[in-house]
Amino acid sequence: MRKIEYIVLVSLVLLVSCTPRLGRDSDEAVIAAMTVEEKINLLVGTCVAWPNPPYPAPNTIHRGSMPEDYAAQVISTARMEGRVPGSAGQSYAIPRLGIPSIVFSDGPVGVRIDAYTTAFPSTCLLASTRDTDLVYRVGQAIGEEMLSMGVDILLAPGMNLMRNPLCGRNYEYLSSDPDLCGQIASAYVRGVQSCGVGACLKHFAVNNQETYRNGIDVQLSDSLLRNHYLKAFEYTVRQAKPWTVMSAYNRVNGVLASENKYLLTDILRDEWQFDGFVMTDWWAEEDPVKMQQAGCNMQMPGTPMQKEQLRQAIADGTLDEAVLDRNLLDVLRIIRRTPTFRGVAFDQQPALERHALLAREAAAKGMVLLENRNNTLPLDTQKVQKVALMGVGSYNVYVGGSGSGNVTRKYKVSLADALAEAGYPMDSSLCAMYRDYVKTELGKQPAENFWCVPTISEMAVDKKEIERLARETDICLLTLQRMAGEGADRQLAKGDYFLTETEEQLLRMCVRAFHIYNKRVVLLLNIGSSIHLTQVHTLPDAILLTWLPGQEAGHAMLDVLTGRVSMQGQLPMPFYYDYEDVPSAANFPWSDGDANKVIYREGTAQPTRTLYPFGYGLTY
Repeated sequence: MRKIEYIVLVSLVLLVSCTPRLGRDSDEAVIAAMTVEEKINLLVGTCVAWPNPPYPAPNTIHRGSMPEDYAAQVISTARMEGRVPGSAGQSYAIPRLGIPSIVFSDGPVGVRIDAYTTAFPSTCLLASTRDTDLVYRVGQAIGEEMLSMGVDILLAPGMNLMRNPLCGRNYEYLSSDPDLCGQIASAYVRGVQSCGVGACLKHFAVNNQETYRNGIDVQLSDSLLRNHYLKAFEYTVRQAKPWTVMSAYNRVNGVLASENKYLLTDILRDEWQFDGFVMTDWWAEEDPVKMQQAGCNMQMPGTPMQKEQLRQAIADGTLDEAVLDRNLLDVLRIIRRTPTFRGVAFDQQPALERHALLAREAAAKGMVLLENRNNTLPLDTQKVQKVALMGVGSYNVYVGGSGSGNVTRKYKVSLADALAEAGYPMDSSLCAMYRDYVKTELGKQPAENFWCVPTISEMAVDKKEIERLARETDICLLTLQRMAGEGADRQLAKGDYFLTETEEQLLRMCVRAFHIYNKRVVLLLNIGSSIHLTQVHTLPDAILLTWLPGQEAGHAMLDVLTGRVSMQGQLPMPFYYDYEDVPSAANFPWSDGDANKVIYREGTAQPTRTLYPFGYGLTY
């Protein structure tokens, strides 16, 4: 080898060996070796799969679409394209410093990516179990699937309190009670993180509605904020030590949550000793300079505009580079814990069969028995020889809501499927009629996707047909259902909070016809939050609240109906006598007729009346 070549080779070796590496050298040394551009890139997500971000809600910054060539502009080392298709986002990689890109994925009821994973029951159902050991096991199973699929951080659990029954995301929150919320969330986080992956508490803080969530100004006293709406977050941060926290979209007392130093630094870090990093909710388009200064480490999923704003602020002195360095320390501390950094291989073979059994167990234990007159449940299988299975929901069950709580599952089991599998004879002509109706109605709608779970209006059934069923079958099982999800709140209207005329008439006709022959009617509620039942709750012989019970829905329902699993579920929020009894009724979704603000005038007031109070649940 010629002398000049030798010198060059030795110089390159020395240069590489002298370059700090994450995990080998101190985090401070790694940060000192970064360029300003690298620092900015690591604190802003890569925006890989979102060339056209969604249009923002009212009262937010109205952005344009991404440049057409944006995907080509993203540096290849940051993209890792195709690694985990369908994940929510990823961070920027700096290979020369040993910093990998880490992957974030929704969501609270399972790993939401493009591949099959287990769709577990809604988290409000998990809270209904009051069983922290069970919730830990569910979190652990989700953590195992994260490891298997190459996901580093799960964007869950959702911990906002159920302030109002109309909140669209109640199904993926936990409770109206901060103590129960904290206990269940802590068990969930500990389960997930037992697998060496991270959880992310969201949405910090006071994000208790979907209406104008990007811009609403939430106004409340400091004592109410701390003693009620932050209580579960504090408990979970202290007890479970989550890796990350996600800031909310909304303002809190005039300051955007992602720019709120009082929340993100004074309380979260200084008081609660949180040692992870904070990321924004997706497409929080606020000022990235103010976010960095407040202690919001990472803007997700990141935009070129945010990077340019940070570059300009550093250049003109508006933003001290030391702020970036401080925030990078939090990020690197977590990256070092991730399976990607540790070099854990992912096999893309999650234990779907084993986890399906756990999903079934959890779903059954979280269902709540609201009524059970004359010991109607569990069913006397010796007397039930033929079933009249009524209601669209008996054939097309809702297993979860839309948005981040939607999971790419391999299958779902309806009650009709479970009864057939268990050998329970059902009236064949009735089943055929419902199946044809479901097929026709689903054919009119787009396929299920992130923002849309197709819904079907209840089918009217002729009175004479119901009278025939009452004569020829032994019991009526009637399922009514409601869908909800991210991006919109529910409506105080028939077909949502209230039953439709078709639904109420169907229930009344079934009860009237079957009771003539001294036969029972069981009402199943396939819903994610409370609905108005005051006028009808005395009609059926039993009411079983099944929630949105995950992919093993039908099996779990049948386990409960037959007594294979004893009832233990207790309500995590009340069912109200009238909507006006909801303490926040006059201030939801906004106050004083102003769509830009909501004032928490109700404080911690308890409802005037409830049909079924918090903690209610019958047993066998």
